[in-house]
Amino acid sequence: MGSRPSVINSASDGDIYIVQANEVWLKAIKTSRITERVKKKLVIKHQGWKTIRIFVSSTFKDFHQEREFLVKKVFPDLREWCEARKLYLVECDLRWGVPKDYTTEATMKACLGEIDRCYSDNVMPFFLNMTSERVGWVPTVDEIPEVIQRDYAWVEGLSVTEMEIMHGAYRIDNPNALFMIRDTSFVKELPEDYKINYIENTPSASAKLQILKKKICEKFRDRVVHYKVNIIGLNPQRKIVQLGGLDGVFSKKVYDFFRKRIEEQYPLEKEEKDPYLHMKERHEAFMKSRCENVIGRQSIISEIEAYLCGTGSDVPLILVGGAGTGKTSILARIADLAVDKATAGILPGGAGNNWHVFYHFVGAVPGSTELLLMLQRLLKELNMVNDSSLPSDTEVAVQLTCSALANPNTRPAVVVVDALNQFDDETASQIISWVPKKLAPHIRCIFSMINDTVHHNSLISREPQPQQIVVLPLTKEDRRAIVTFLLERYNKKLDSTQMDTLLSKNSSDNPLWLSIACEELRVFGQFRQLSDKINQLPDGLLELEQFILSRFEAENGGELLIATLSLLEVSARGLLEIEMKIILGDEENLMPPENCDRDGAGEVDRRCEKSFIQLPAYKWAEIYRGLRTFLRPFGDSGEGRLDFYHRSLSKAVRLKYFKGSDEEKKYKWWHCKLAHYFEIDCNNIHRKIEELPTHLIAIEAQKRLETFLTDWDVFDLMFDEDYSMKLLIYWRKGSNFENMEKAYVAATDKLKNDAKTSKKDLCIRYEQIAKFLTQGGCHDMAKELSTKAQEIEEKELGARPERMADLFFLKALIQDEKMRLEEFMYRSQLPRLKAIIDNYEKSVAIYETLPGDNIKRKMGRIYNRLSFYYTGYFLRKGNDDISMDEAKRKALECVDKAIDIFKKLKDELNMADCLVTKAVTFGTAGPEQLKYLKEAEELTLAITGGLHQNMDRLYLNTAIYFEESNDYYSAYEYFYKWHTMCVDFYGKTHPRTLRTYSTLQEPVYRRFAAERGHQVPELP
Repeated sequence: MGSRPSVINSASDGDIYIVQANEVWLKAIKTSRITERVKKKLVIKHQGWKTIRIFVSSTFKDFHQEREFLVKKVFPDLREWCEARKLYLVECDLRWGVPKDYTTEATMKACLGEIDRCYSDNVMPFFLNMTSERVGWVPTVDEIPEVIQRDYAWVEGLSVTEMEIMHGAYRIDNPNALFMIRDTSFVKELPEDYKINYIENTPSASAKLQILKKKICEKFRDRVVHYKVNIIGLNPQRKIVQLGGLDGVFSKKVYDFFRKRIEEQYPLEKEEKDPYLHMKERHEAFMKSRCENVIGRQSIISEIEAYLCGTGSDVPLILVGGAGTGKTSILARIADLAVDKATAGILPGGAGNNWHVFYHFVGAVPGSTELLLMLQRLLKELNMVNDSSLPSDTEVAVQLTCSALANPNTRPAVVVVDALNQFDDETASQIISWVPKKLAPHIRCIFSMINDTVHHNSLISREPQPQQIVVLPLTKEDRRAIVTFLLERYNKKLDSTQMDTLLSKNSSDNPLWLSIACEELRVFGQFRQLSDKINQLPDGLLELEQFILSRFEAENGGELLIATLSLLEVSARGLLEIEMKIILGDEENLMPPENCDRDGAGEVDRRCEKSFIQLPAYKWAEIYRGLRTFLRPFGDSGEGRLDFYHRSLSKAVRLKYFKGSDEEKKYKWWHCKLAHYFEIDCNNIHRKIEELPTHLIAIEAQKRLETFLTDWDVFDLMFDEDYSMKLLIYWRKGSNFENMEKAYVAATDKLKNDAKTSKKDLCIRYEQIAKFLTQGGCHDMAKELSTKAQEIEEKELGARPERMADLFFLKALIQDEKMRLEEFMYRSQLPRLKAIIDNYEKSVAIYETLPGDNIKRKMGRIYNRLSFYYTGYFLRKGNDDISMDEAKRKALECVDKAIDIFKKLKDELNMADCLVTKAVTFGTAGPEQLKYLKEAEELTLAITGGLHQNMDRLYLNTAIYFEESNDYYSAYEYFYKWHTMCVDFYGKTHPRTLRTYSTLQEPVYRRFAAERGHQVPELP
């Protein structure tokens, strides 16, 4: 509507105070140059992040409750929605943004200047006013500084709240302004001594309030909302009341209004995007949100810049430090700088070299903890693969990435990965195996991680060692600058005493502690108690996190919040939001009872006989709002997994909610809750596999675990033809390999007796289980099952060529794996060697007639093993079946064929294994043999990081080489590596591991163990 002011006639109104109040407004309106509202909608397109400021206007003490509710409940929800649209929401709540020692000029400048800032950022300020029965402080003419009168000529006679309304909304008929007028009915219930804080009874104040409400309602008809509250508590010390009813009309209207206005002013362009491009944009959004928050780390940034821009560096650079030391912000800044330098052409080789900058922040966005997804995106961005050639297997992706980063022909690239130690994969070696030991000349890799983790130790144990930078504590000046920066964004400031008190705490040298402390102070609305609040902040990261969790309990859900934290703590890989809401839905049986039995399983089952129902959305919103800043992922709450963003919070949760005499009982209880959910209520088999085994193992539910792992749908997803590591780990931890064998034999027997099972399916199942049992060292039963599969194929399925080749290969593989367990060579072994050779030869003869890279890869592996067994024949002096000369010739011929195949396939891992075989073909220890072994070790370590089944054979044969060379010290080093690797990879009781114990028990190696301080391993 138009801006023409209403006129109140003194004769008709008969109230001098009304007349005076109206004249003040008329003068202000005339002086402030009122403008008509622009009819055309304001639409602003933005790229990257944009700041949205919402100015909150009201008198302070009487609207303390509303402001608390906005800051802690409404604005966090709105902020989350904004972040999904690359909008950064800042609420301008000046309750303690104006220090007590500010002058009148500084106070007025702070209020009006903040509105000016809103104009600057958003053209039309997003403005929220709350009005009730107070109009606030009215500065006299003498109190208004000359500079304020000059810059804001219309302020005379207005209260500060009226000034805010005039400047931020009235004079421009601001479409982004919302006015919430509180119904006064609650005033009747106020105790008499409380009313002074809620009502201004002077005639002039009442008149000003009447005119103010009239002006607002006339001007902003459709943007005025009346809401009701009720008194639910009293604060006798401060003479203020606790108000109820704010979670109804008040919160909904504020949230809906500003969401709609922001959406109209900053529309989101909708388009179908490549999922990897979408992921890249998410990481860019996170990077941009963090890169400006780096203060006091210039020396580290300069050192990393030197690495980026220098030449001759062929190793990664790693940034290490404890939790919360600011590594993520530093790498965000580095990623941003690298993009600028690549664009400006100041990276080595200049602009024409087309440098690409890849950045990935593990845990920061949905899906970012999946190593495979990260490698796929990296390979796509480097133009190494397209949609059709994108690897779907982690091991293949690892090999491709490792080769690409070591290849001089790869596009120049900077690869930045933050929190390398937070990937979801099982072992540290898998996480670093994609990083070659030696980078190509135009590749720079920068990683961050917590120091002394297995990932850190694995990287620094490499030769050559990566370049390393340690993040040290902040200086006091850096800390002061960080606090100032974090609070200034919300127009808040500590006075010098408060700042000194905060920085006197020892933990303030930790950026995470400092940022959490500032956030806690930011949402604290009682300025007069601010100094006390600072004093109360615990001096210690874990202690501060526990302190804040206590507040969250009180304000954001109580036991529901405790349950949320406890469930996340015991989960294997975090929980989806929908999963969390369903589990929390059983509120009556949520917490562990006092008399819960030791393992909790029976109690959970008794109390959870029916399926869970979902927790009401409003209750979950309360919990999520409180915890959101501590959780990953960054972005939409409904995507990805919920998990702790910083591992320090996990430690704080353990200390606060689990530590004590009943710690084991608590862990069992929460594991039981999750086991029950994933076993009964979850229909997503992928999530079942990720979570259920972990919880069944934790509660020692062996039979339930065995039932789950022998489910064919589960088996199909977990079985890997080369090595089913995770499936074997679950069996090892939750049962044993003997039970594993019995369970799968029973499962195949059941399948056989099922009339619906076709012979073709039964044959494949026998083959799969035989392979899997071989991986677990159950060779005799594997042989029996492979024989059954072969009989079905030959007698009932027509002996199809490729299937027969697969089964001959399987038969040879089982014999091969069993033969590896024998420690010494005897001529009596020749018949068994011959049987292995015959089956491999039958298999490869058929494969040679078939097309496809997968067939060629199988042929390469067979030729490699044939070479090894022909060499074994040669070393055992041969016999009438195969002479020494023929065995030697065949060994060399086969290994050369294998190498040729893997060269063409660019399969460096299998190539490395062929080099071990090549070394073995020399027979006796010599320089050539050592050369191939060292080359194989370097290549395998670069690709796998060291924890791979190929390392088993490599370490053993290298140890044997040194033993035959009488270098027992070096032999011990490799036998010890062999033992350690087998324990880590297979487990202590696997047949391959058991073989290592007897070797290290030999007297000569026991002596070396004592010298090195190693404990001689004993048979389990």
